[in-house]
Amino acid sequence: MSKIFLFDLGNVLAKSLDNNELYRNLNCKISYEEFEKYWFYDDIVINAHKGTVTDEYHIKKLLEYCKSNLTVEEFYKIYNKLDNSMYQDTIDLINMLKNKGFKVGILSNLRLMDYDRYKDQINLLDLDYQFLSYEMGCIKPYKEIYEFVIKKCSCDPKNIVFFDDNINNVEGARKCGIDAYNVTGDNIKKVFGEMYDIILINN
Repeated sequence: MSKIFLFDLGNVLAKSLDNNELYRNLNCKISYEEFEKYWFYDDIVINAHKGTVTDEYHIKKLLEYCKSNLTVEEFYKIYNKLDNSMYQDTIDLINMLKNKGFKVGILSNLRLMDYDRYKDQINLLDLDYQFLSYEMGCIKPYKEIYEFVIKKCSCDPKNIVFFDDNINNVEGARKCGIDAYNVTGDNIKKVFGEMYDIILINN
């Protein structure tokens, strides 16, 4: 069966969000270290990525935690002005795979507000699959999300090739039998080039 290629969004397809810039613009009364810990690991933020709480609710709680005087609407204005550029090498790779007849998609932990920042650019890629955590109710690196992907792709997991910048997500995918690689948008062209013969010529 033909390979299916899936890409993480943040730091693989899209350039990483500048968390320092976000922090500086939120009028936070806490340290950057405290902000970063909350931004990545708080249960409310994680639940927003699962889609079990709204973005508005989690932003409100974030601003309260940061002791910021900004409103949710002001947060959105700041957030949506942050860089949302893409890695051209990853875009080129996706287009090349599509031209060769392979199915491609994204598999990403993100909130609706994250997807909204990139949706116009994502739609230009004509993806076959969009596996978005906030729609699926589960996140990487837990097995539920990979099992969902495998079921939807209706294939042997070894025929799914997945690129992610987080080694925990890569290892989680590999435990489910997916052929996963730890890359970023900066080195994906080099990594893919090194395995081109194995993945494409022997497909």
